Amino acid sequence: MVGVAHRGRIPLDNIEVDFEIEPLERPQTIGFGVKKSITLQGTISDSEKVRLERAATYCPVGQALTKGSISIADEIRWESGEVTVAPFDSEIDQSLYNRLPGIMPGSVHGRYLLDTKEYDSEGTMEHEGEVEVYVASSNLTRSSRWSFLAGHSSSGWVPPPFPFAQAAWAASTASTLDTLLPQSKARIGLVMDPAGGRGQSQSNAAEGKIGERNIGRIIEVSGNSQINSLEAIAAALQLDSITSAYRGGGIVLTEEITVESI
Repeated sequence: MVGVAHRGRIPLDNIEVDFEIEPLERPQTIGFGVKKSITLQGTISDSEKVRLERAATYCPVGQALTKGSISIADEIRWESGEVTVAPFDSEIDQSLYNRLPGIMPGSVHGRYLLDTKEYDSEGTMEHEGEVEVYVASSNLTRSSRWSFLAGHSSSGWVPPPFPFAQAAWAASTASTLDTLLPQSKARIGLVMDPAGGRGQSQSNAAEGKIGERNIGRIIEVSGNSQINSLEAIAAALQLDSITSAYRGGGIVLTEEITVESI
């Protein structure tokens, strides 16, 4: 949104984002829903607010989770050397579904770090800057909290949002397989097609255009296809909650955008 505001000369002075995560019943998987709240600060007109709302909906991560922008191709590689493509429509063993733990409620607060924006000598924004993110979640024994940085900077030591989100997807996939098929000892890798860079992503967001991306998910498992069957692995992959969100969308339960004049 910061990049879109700069390109459109929208006087966005600051931004904060909050997400409330809730468990959500979905067919054949353990799903989740998100209540989204965005606070914009600046002297922003109604038409400019609409443009920023569209940018929030069509950012790369938002598209992936709500617009079905990602095409997933799963490849299974066994330790034995066997390699095959996993079918998407495998029949799911109900006993696998019953073994998945529920999604615990949680919250995410993102605070934009104003001083981290970077401009070139002519005043053109080169890097949108960084965001400090606070995550809180319940679990079976106690509450947990994390904080981290993400964003765009010339130093490159903070992860950009889209690769960061895909790292979370890989971790979710590994956790799902470890829960359902612990004997597989699965390791997950992702291969992403280039998408035209940050400038193209900002243009897509500003125009409300879906930027489709192909991602290959590589699942390396122990043994062979007799010990860890293709059918069981493919079914477990479908049960992963983030995979389900990527393929089905619809995770946003409510959305509120507020403008504060400062």
